[in-house]
Amino acid sequence: MNQTLLTLGALTLGGSAAAALLALAARLPKPRYGAKWRCRAWLLLCLRLALPLPLLPQAEEHAPIQVDLPNPPAAVQPAAPAASASAEAFAPGFQTDPAPPGQPWGPNHKITVEPPGKKPIDPAAVLLGLWLAGAAAMLAWSGWAHLRFLSYLLRWSAPVTDGAAVATFNQLGDQLGLDRRPRLLVCQGLKVPTLAGLFHPALLLPQGDTTGEELGFSLLHELTHYRRRDIWLKTLALWVNALHWFNPLMWYMVRLVERDTELACDEDALRRLSPDAYAAYGQTILNAVARLQQKAD
Repeated sequence: MNQTLLTLGALTLGGSAAAALLALAARLPKPRYGAKWRCRAWLLLCLRLALPLPLLPQAEEHAPIQVDLPNPPAAVQPAAPAASASAEAFAPGFQTDPAPPGQPWGPNHKITVEPPGKKPIDPAAVLLGLWLAGAAAMLAWSGWAHLRFLSYLLRWSAPVTDGAAVATFNQLGDQLGLDRRPRLLVCQGLKVPTLAGLFHPALLLPQGDTTGEELGFSLLHELTHYRRRDIWLKTLALWVNALHWFNPLMWYMVRLVERDTELACDEDALRRLSPDAYAAYGQTILNAVARLQQKAD
């Protein structure tokens, strides 16, 4: 139990230091490594923090060596007085009232029994219980939110029937070399196109808000997320945050992972566009951010 807490503490301290270094690296005027390399570093860090187990197995404790020695010859002890023999007959933990001087032990002599002492509370057990309770609460909340979102999709989403949107989706999938592609759905209530789903991903489009060139850039952005498997990295970061919920830097790490995955996705998407389309692509991303902020307000 103590070893689990020590390993968890060492991991969360090391993870905090690594997260702080990656955050500082992104703020350098000319960072040597871009968002793509930072995402790889986030992946390695999250994989280590996802399992709070020691890297090296603990050394087994060997039992002490026992040596049998011959017993010495028994010494003849003098006979003890009757009163002392009677006192030694009582088990340890019992207290007896001393008999008056000159009087033997009698049947009416009082015997006082001490109650057993209370077992002290183990602080390690308390800390371990608090950690498990917090992690379970966060995982339960995330699972409930995911199930609620799936229920919303089943009710309000439908396959895209717009021929132009489907053609653009298939063309971009061929350019990105995607053998397997997410489902293309339209969903009421969405402000921007969104990629959702871990095992059965779906690319969700808002109803009637995105058309033409803006639709193409939005589909390119989300399909690039799908190709990079960014949703797996984000889910892994949420799992790490649930395990290390007591560490504020782990909450900040989730935001950093979200930011770097978006930047890395934009870098990959721009490589597939001509320089003349950079401004239009950037304006599409800014419009999506503005619509999200309006929804939050």
